[in-house]
Amino acid sequence: MIHPLRLCVLVAALAGAGLSGCGYFLDLVPEEKGLPLVSRPVAEEMLRTLKEREAKATSLRAVLDLTVWHGGRRQYLQQVAVVERPALIRLETIGWAGLTTLVVASDGHRLQAHVPVENTFVAGRATAENVAAVAGIRVAPSHLVRLLLGLPPLPIEIDKSAMFRPENEYAYLLRERESSYTQRLWVSADDLTLLRGELYDWGSLRLKFRYSPEGYGLFSLLLEEPSGRVVIEVSYRSYELNPELPSDLFTLPQPSGRARVVDLDTGQAPSLRLQ
Repeated sequence: MIHPLRLCVLVAALAGAGLSGCGYFLDLVPEEKGLPLVSRPVAEEMLRTLKEREAKATSLRAVLDLTVWHGGRRQYLQQVAVVERPALIRLETIGWAGLTTLVVASDGHRLQAHVPVENTFVAGRATAENVAAVAGIRVAPSHLVRLLLGLPPLPIEIDKSAMFRPENEYAYLLRERESSYTQRLWVSADDLTLLRGELYDWGSLRLKFRYSPEGYGLFSLLLEEPSGRVVIEVSYRSYELNPELPSDLFTLPQPSGRARVVDLDTGQAPSLRLQ
């Protein structure tokens, strides 16, 4: 399933308030010292290619097959995903006989989830912690949207980036600074296809991801927490790129009747975990 890398481009992007000195960057996510700098014209050409590719993917409607490893157990699920940049997302888990067992939606500000069979409704801020409560893996909605579109979690910014060429490997290293997040991306040297990456929050590794097989198009995406306790393999059964999507898809009305309503922000929400 996972292809070994022979020749790749290594891209590390740090999100924050400007690019102000490599020392601060290295304190957050240490890299090898003394890396030779790639010439600015070559680096900018590569970055422009990545940004042009990003601009072509804005929304997605897909049917996904999920394999979830959690706590030593494996589970198979089918999901309908609808996403739109920057942070609109709706995930519907389909159970036996085509019945919906879980709906998760976010407009980028609020996150809501509904379990119809239990009539349980949860809502809270659209944070990585709250996504973990309802989906079992810690990732912010905006990052998940981009990953499902086949893009790196953070946008590439040309004017905040620098590229390096490690002498001991066939790779380029790109560093970019913006806020607390850092991403390191491995991109094919042949055509700059995104192969795999890591997402950090300050200096802590939060998420690993990998696309397979190599090449254009969406095939499968592997998401893994650094502890290895949660791994989700996402296979694209079918997808439509850049559909027109109504905005009401990304909010859920609170169900009427005797629904159990839980505030995600209290930290006491049940873990729905893609059920």
